[in-house]
Amino acid sequence: MLPIPANPAAGDLVQLARTNPLHYTASGKVGPSLGTEKVQGDGAASFSEAMIKALDGVNADQSKSNNLIEQMLVDPESVDAHQVTISMAEASLSLNLAKTIMSRVVSAWKDVINIR
Repeated sequence: MLPIPANPAAGDLVQLARTNPLHYTASGKVGPSLGTEKVQGDGAASFSEAMIKALDGVNADQSKSNNLIEQMLVDPESVDAHQVTISMAEASLSLNLAKTIMSRVVSAWKDVINIR
């Protein structure tokens, strides 16, 4: 059996670069720019804005698909069938992705609530 050194965690073997000024430094303190940059008070506003933006994108895909379908029904020669098919596939994919993400967010929220 090998002897255990007296201070196994001493020294810096690898210097890590800080990518965020809020990360801790090697001395265990937060970087010097703390308080100089604007940080949102809570993540709720940014999360809700991200969700609204994502759902607006899903809605835009659905609207584009519906508009192309209507245009194809009214004037079949003005729209290529491939464009309509691709638009429908994009709309379906974005909707399924949004449903999956929302279901996982709800599941994660339920897991957080049920932790005791």
